[in-house]
Amino acid sequence: MAVRQVEYRGMMIKAAAFEVMGTGRFVVTLSIARTRTRSKDRKDKVFEPPSKDGFFDDQYEGLDVAIAFGREIIDGSVPNMTVDDL
Repeated sequence: MAVRQVEYRGMMIKAAAFEVMGTGRFVVTLSIARTRTRSKDRKDKVFEPPSKDGFFDDQYEGLDVAIAFGREIIDGSVPNMTVDDL
């Protein structure tokens, strides 16, 4: 499992890539949380990063796509996806 976290505009974007056993392909998860919230009160929202079929051939490419997608969500560039309620 590979994990990457970045802080962006007061939010923590976290992506993790998990190999689908024996396939060499990866499922990637994406969560976003506010950084200035106390940890016990912190809420995360989970999103599915875009891929052609739900999988990535390379875990690091998947992490890059997820982090970029998280930034787009925070910037308000993705229709029907928001972090305003965090």
